Amino acid sequence: MTAGPLDGVRVVNLSETVPGPLAALLLADLGAEVITVERPPPGDPARRFPAVFAALSRNQRAVSLDVADPRGLGLFARLAERADVILVGQRPATARKLGVHPDQLRARFPDASVVSVSSFGLTGPGASRPGHDLVFQAIAGLLDGPPGAVPVVDMVSGFLTAIAALAAIAGHNRDGRARTVETAMFDGALALNTFALTRELAGLPADATPVAPAGYGVYRLGDGARVCLAVSYEAHHWRALCEALDLPDLADLPFEERVARRDEIDGTLAGRMREWPAEDVRKALATAGVPAEPVLEPVEVVRTAEFAGHIIDGRHLAAPFRIDGRRAGAARGVPRIGRDTAAVFAELGLGPAELARLAAEGVVVL
Repeated sequence: MTAGPLDGVRVVNLSETVPGPLAALLLADLGAEVITVERPPPGDPARRFPAVFAALSRNQRAVSLDVADPRGLGLFARLAERADVILVGQRPATARKLGVHPDQLRARFPDASVVSVSSFGLTGPGASRPGHDLVFQAIAGLLDGPPGAVPVVDMVSGFLTAIAALAAIAGHNRDGRARTVETAMFDGALALNTFALTRELAGLPADATPVAPAGYGVYRLGDGARVCLAVSYEAHHWRALCEALDLPDLADLPFEERVARRDEIDGTLAGRMREWPAEDVRKALATAGVPAEPVLEPVEVVRTAEFAGHIIDGRHLAAPFRIDGRRAGAARGVPRIGRDTAAVFAELGLGPAELARLAAEGVVVL
């Protein structure tokens, strides 16, 4: 297998749940050696949701030890001494108590870049507050409508954390200087709502940010299935939609009128799509080149032809990027707790007897 762009980079990951592990996964898929340090049983809280853990834990080496035990922290330090990047995800007070706050890690391991992803950041009024995905959506203004099932802020925070780590690596390669690169879930939530927040800061009117016109939404077909239309401001897409649905009287409506009369016009669109045979609607939209896709459930998505090229070993979702035309990332499988503890620490010189003793004392899991 061709080495990834991060081949030779070693990452030690002490984060858990979604954002940090997602970053670790992306780094591993880009070629880094990632050693994920998991707490002893029951392990990462994400294991409560097996699909979540399975999605995020592949392609990494898995170590389990208790960093709250001084001996476990000492073993973690041996890993950190060899790391290019240390990824942490604890709240600041917890991290400092454990001895893994970025300030502590940078002081102890000056050659390693430390990347932190937390709820509200390492400093500031919210630094001590806990949070999960939905609350960050709420306070960032993302719940202007029914909340969805996708953990949006968790996921985007993972992406941002990976980018932060890449920035740290690139900077270190350029100038030899290690640095702390920080992001927070609140940063991710705000970034998702950049348009609206920028509008408010600049005192601009409501229509300074994208608004949904008629033809932009989810519609029900005659057979009960749903179709998503994404006909935004492009006049040619709107005309194509009107031609496809045989609504010539609407074809020349400007975008502003489609916004102002959205409910009325959407009612007309919805009525036409319900009254026509569903297959005729699908064919008409496809032939006209209208931005339209079926609204699928996960069980339907995994059966589509488009999905086939996004699978690794038939069981894992591939990395969301390609390198030289190829999907990045290999599937090493979902690890049991401590799957690689013995192998990883054997490479650091710990013998079987010492590891067995530490395991018997609950410091590591083999």
